[in-house]
Amino acid sequence: MGHIAVILLLLGVALVSLAYPWVGAVSGYLFSVLTPQAIWYWDFAGLRPVLWIMLPTGFGLLLGIIRRTVDLRVLWNRRNLCLLILWLFSVISYYFGPYTNVPGPYRFEDAAFRFDDLNKIFVLYFMASACIEGERRLKALYLVMIGAGLYLVYWANHQYLTGNFYGRLNGPSTPDGTGMYSDQNAFAMLFVVVQPFIWYWGASFTRPVLKWACWLAIPFCWHAVFLTGSRGGLLGLAATILLIVMRSKRRILGLALIPAFIFVFAWQGGSVMKSRADTISEYNQDASAADRIDSWHAAIQMILDHPLTGVGLASYGPAFPHYSPKKPREAHNTFLQIAAESGVVAGLMYLLVVADGLRSLWRNGNRLRRAGAEVRGNFEFMLNEAVLISFTGLVVCSLFLSLQDFEVFYCLVVMTNGALLLAERRQAVEGESAVAPVVTRAAVRTS
Repeated sequence: MGHIAVILLLLGVALVSLAYPWVGAVSGYLFSVLTPQAIWYWDFAGLRPVLWIMLPTGFGLLLGIIRRTVDLRVLWNRRNLCLLILWLFSVISYYFGPYTNVPGPYRFEDAAFRFDDLNKIFVLYFMASACIEGERRLKALYLVMIGAGLYLVYWANHQYLTGNFYGRLNGPSTPDGTGMYSDQNAFAMLFVVVQPFIWYWGASFTRPVLKWACWLAIPFCWHAVFLTGSRGGLLGLAATILLIVMRSKRRILGLALIPAFIFVFAWQGGSVMKSRADTISEYNQDASAADRIDSWHAAIQMILDHPLTGVGLASYGPAFPHYSPKKPREAHNTFLQIAAESGVVAGLMYLLVVADGLRSLWRNGNRLRRAGAEVRGNFEFMLNEAVLISFTGLVVCSLFLSLQDFEVFYCLVVMTNGALLLAERRQAVEGESAVAPVVTRAAVRTS
């Protein structure tokens, strides 16, 4: 029965997406972020929900372009250009990388599977960037992040309360172990990203009951990160909390997050998380941290030997033994992982997307604050700040983790594009309203 219901749901979304492609794009990210196909895998057996949605969304976009209801000019920005080049060099690395077809026990991921998944990620990203614009559509995507995040916060804490895991908590995965959150670090990143969305969503309420009911989810979000035992996740949480405090108008309320976080960590951090946290600043004494430094050295050598093509998409593991005597592992640095696998140009494009996104959001947030937008219910300001702080947390984590396939990153870039487009249109309207009275007075004098 559940399987039939899922099929009917997908068919309904597909039909709506033909007329309203933005609905398909938002639904695609709902399935990508929530990953219901890994949570209720028995109901999704044999189905690829994102592909079911992407095909009619693509047709809907094509119809929109023909009818001129979709303006592809919204795609023209530096971030999209950099991601297009990153995609191109990823394709080149798949076909021309020297280690793409090298078998062995250290192939962490099948290159063909990774190639298909990468193409799906980029196609969904560019379709979403083309049609998710305007406040109403961005609100829908914001609510997707909130809804998916809160459910997975519940899921993680439910595993803890029912004793369904031991050691470090993985996210939902199918019986064969597949799923975006099958790695503890990737699962922790979701909660790092979701925390600012919850904070600003709560801040938008005027009724204290709703506000505090929303903020009550934040300690459970922290606890979910503790359950994963991810040191990168812990650093990401610290970065997002500090940035919330720095950019909060009500500084005292923001500062309350710091002692609250310390209290929750001391109370519910757990022995695994606390022991791993103690080693963050002790790289020379921690074997895992020392291995990461060795992996970074190997990645740098791969980049120097293969600067244009990299060693090959999803081929870091097979190439590793040729560059280090240590046991092969991922680079545990997103830039180094991308540059080593797909070449230095691909790595630089990733850095440019991150730098341009953070700089633009920071400046836009400051402009909105000066314009008096830092008030309850101002969605444009709430969106900008939530995406900026989430993006910052993810970037901090990416310094120590390999997140090259983390699709939430691309969802954040879509929201970055949307937030900055809102600001651009607002400034255009304000410019026109400023010019209009001058023109009217000139016309009066002429008459």
